[in-house]
Amino acid sequence: MPTLKAQPKPKRKRQSKFPTNSQVKSLPPRDKVKPEDRWDLASLFDSDADWEKAFDQWSRAISGYEKFRGKLGKSSKTLSACLNFDSSIDRAGERLGTYAYLRASEDQANSDAQRMKGRYEHVAAKAAEASSWIRPELMDIPASKMSTFLRSKELVPWKLALERILRYRPHTLGKKEENLLAMQGPMSDASNQIFRQLNDADLKWGLVKNEKGELVELGHSSFSAFLHSPKRSVRKEAFHEYYKQFDAHKNTIAASLNGSVQRDVYYAKARGYESALKGALFADNVPVSVYDSLIASVHKNLPAVYRYYDLRKRKMNLPDIHQYDTYVPILSDLDKRHTWEQAVTAVVDSLAPLGDEYCRELQRGMTSARWCDRFPAIASPIRASRAAHSAPAASTASPTSS
Repeated sequence: MPTLKAQPKPKRKRQSKFPTNSQVKSLPPRDKVKPEDRWDLASLFDSDADWEKAFDQWSRAISGYEKFRGKLGKSSKTLSACLNFDSSIDRAGERLGTYAYLRASEDQANSDAQRMKGRYEHVAAKAAEASSWIRPELMDIPASKMSTFLRSKELVPWKLALERILRYRPHTLGKKEENLLAMQGPMSDASNQIFRQLNDADLKWGLVKNEKGELVELGHSSFSAFLHSPKRSVRKEAFHEYYKQFDAHKNTIAASLNGSVQRDVYYAKARGYESALKGALFADNVPVSVYDSLIASVHKNLPAVYRYYDLRKRKMNLPDIHQYDTYVPILSDLDKRHTWEQAVTAVVDSLAPLGDEYCRELQRGMTSARWCDRFPAIASPIRASRAAHSAPAASTASPTSS
C-alpha cells in the first residue's frame, strides 16, 4: 500500500498587533479638509504675496515716528497727527500679525509660515522701539498745557485714550529706559513661545478605544469628546493618557512658567509697581482688594461645589468621583449634538444684548466669511478662536494703547 503523505497545514496569516490606518479614527491633514470648512484669510490678505507687499510698506513706514520726536508739546494739532500716525502703524501691524499668526497656526511644522511670524515679531519689536519715546514725551507736557490740549477739537477722539495713558505717569520711565524695555519684547516672550510650541506641536498622544470600541487618536480636540463618554473606563484612560504627556514634560513646563513669572516680576519692578499683581491690574484700574475678594468668594462657596459633586456621584451611581467624571452628562441617555449652523445660531442668540450690528457681523464671519476652522485637523489649532486670540499678543505694543 502506498504510504499517505501528510499534507502540510496551511500557514495562518499572522495578524499584526498594530492597528492599520483603516482601523483608527484619526484627524485628517488640514489640507484634506474641504475648503468651505477651513478658515479663509482672504479678508486679511488674498495671498502671502499680498502680505509681503503690505509688510514691506509697513516696515518702511515705521521710520515716520522720527518726524514727531520732540514736538508733541508744540500744539494739539501736532499731538493729534502723531497719535493718528501711531494708530495707523498699530492697526496695520495688527492686521499683518493676525495673518502671520494664523498662517503659522495652520501648520506648526511649516517653516515658511513660522519664518513669516518670526519676521513680523522682529519688525513689531522695532516699531515698539521706534515709538517708545512717545509716552515719556507725553508725560513731559505740563499738566496745565495738556488740560488745554484735551479741550481742543483735534484731540476729541483721543481724550479718553490720553487720560488713560496719563494714569501711567508714575510708572513711565525715561526715553532711554523705555527704549531698552521695548527692545526686550521678543526675548521676554520666549517662555510663552516655548510653551505654545510644546503644547501645539510637540506633545504626542497615542490611541484610545472609545465606547463603541473604535480606536481614536487622542489629542487636544478629541480629549473633550472622550471626557463626555458615558463609559467611565474610556474617560479614565483618556484622562490619564492625556495628562501623562504633561507629566512627562513637567520640568520643561515648570521652567517655562518660571520664566513667565520672572518676566512679570521684572517689569513690575522696572516700572515701580509694588508687585506684579498690582502691575497686572493697573491697566483695568482694578484694586487688589477686588481681586482678593474674588478669590475669597470662591473659597467661601466651595462647599456648594462639593455638594454638587456629591449629587453627581450619587446620580451616576459611582463609588467615588474624579475629575474625568465631571464633564459627562448626569443623565446617561442624554446625547445632545449640534450641527455647525445650530451652534452658530446658539452663540449669536446668546450675544443679542451686544446689538444687531455685532451679531450680524459675527453671523457672517462664522458662516459665509469663514473666520474659523469648523473641524479640528492635524497641524491646525485646537480651536480657531485660540489662534485668533494669540495674534494680538504680536501687536506693536503701541505706546498710545492703554
